[in-house]
Amino acid sequence: MKTIRRREFIKTAAAAMPVAAVGGPLFAAEKTAKRPNIVFIFADQMRAQAMGCMGNRQVITPRLDKLANEGLLVTNAISCAPVCSPYRAQLMTGRYPHSTGVIHNDIRLPDNEIVISEVMKNQGYRTGYIGKWHLAGYREDPVDAKSRRGWDFWAGRNCSHEHSKPEYWLNDAGQPVRVPGWEPDVQTDLAVEFIKENKQTPFCLFLSFGPSHNPYKAPGKYVEMYKDGTLKNRPNVPNDKTDNLRQYYAMITSLDSCMGRVCDALDDAGISEDTIVVFTSDHGDMIGSQGQPHRRKQRPWEESIHIPFIVRYPRRIKKGQARDWIVSSVDVMPTLLGLCGFSIPSQVEGMDYSSTFFGKSTRERNAAFLFNINRGNSGPGTDWRGIRTKEWTYAYHSSGDWVLYNLEKDPYQLDNLVDDLKFAGKKKELHQQLEGLRKELGESMPLKGGMPVPIQLPD
Repeated sequence: MKTIRRREFIKTAAAAMPVAAVGGPLFAAEKTAKRPNIVFIFADQMRAQAMGCMGNRQVITPRLDKLANEGLLVTNAISCAPVCSPYRAQLMTGRYPHSTGVIHNDIRLPDNEIVISEVMKNQGYRTGYIGKWHLAGYREDPVDAKSRRGWDFWAGRNCSHEHSKPEYWLNDAGQPVRVPGWEPDVQTDLAVEFIKENKQTPFCLFLSFGPSHNPYKAPGKYVEMYKDGTLKNRPNVPNDKTDNLRQYYAMITSLDSCMGRVCDALDDAGISEDTIVVFTSDHGDMIGSQGQPHRRKQRPWEESIHIPFIVRYPRRIKKGQARDWIVSSVDVMPTLLGLCGFSIPSQVEGMDYSSTFFGKSTRERNAAFLFNINRGNSGPGTDWRGIRTKEWTYAYHSSGDWVLYNLEKDPYQLDNLVDDLKFAGKKKELHQQLEGLRKELGESMPLKGGMPVPIQLPD
């Protein structure tokens, strides 16, 4: 494996950024007055509660907070299947996991699914994907050209969490290049170069960061930013250990810095006004909430399913908004197409929020469907289904009811009402609503597994 310096790598990558093909069999190009660019940036395992603009006074996220002030902050964005591959399949297709078959990690996205890169290419856009993919059906690299689904520029890996030892496969290169440095910094270098190279033509760029996924280990300069503060865990963490939290926040601050660099590059290129910028994450991270056995993701609690979502489009979306709309992960692909004024493929199951974001409609979801298939030791030990409204979360597993929370009165989910007879009517109502959603979506997979480990809360 060849190791090269960042400057040399960026120069090599710039030369590998080809011109996209225009036109194709799927969609005819649709005329719009001004076709916006898309810069879609998403973290791995970053929960919504880890941003200043979401009310967290401990984490340092000035550029994300600025982005929220310049655009729209969605405060109820939900990862409906809170684990990596299922989220990414939804992001590419706008379809639920049971529909694509990507129901857990390491399942290949089927070739017959229409993905956003294909739609954008057929609208004459140049496309680029940088970072983690995890849709090739395996964890090894490289990802073959067919599995990459037609991105014009490709610089990434299928699945790796060695954030300080980044390796990249550029387009069809048979061997990776190792580039010393913190992975998000190198990926941001690539994103900035892509923006410079393509500022004269509409483009769609996806940037998939590896952090804040464990291992929790951030560069020292970001950890130093938290040395003088005393961090406090969320009230639903049954211990006072904050080592992981400090590293987790430091990783997020590093992503915040990268986000600022991307926005600055758009300003320098003179294209910010006509660029749709989105920042979000594939799912959250429990980091001790509800007890250490409930680690990381694949749980129905807020730390797992509730994700950041900021969208900025200066020409068309009013700035400074914070809205409590429920935007599910399955809605992202159709909404991006809608923001560009493009037709939505007929098989897409998500909701196009573009008219709502533009202020031309009041249409919104009343609930998000929650879905998880347990796989080995990576989940809670059981399959489960759930529903998340603005006020309530309800979920059941293979052996029966699991959790019921009133989010307005109990935002930290300290009081599980699932066995409280006073709320039996509400539980029945939510169960029926959830079953109605499953029937509407055609999801009838049998639930398997055993009882999940008990919830642990502070004394």
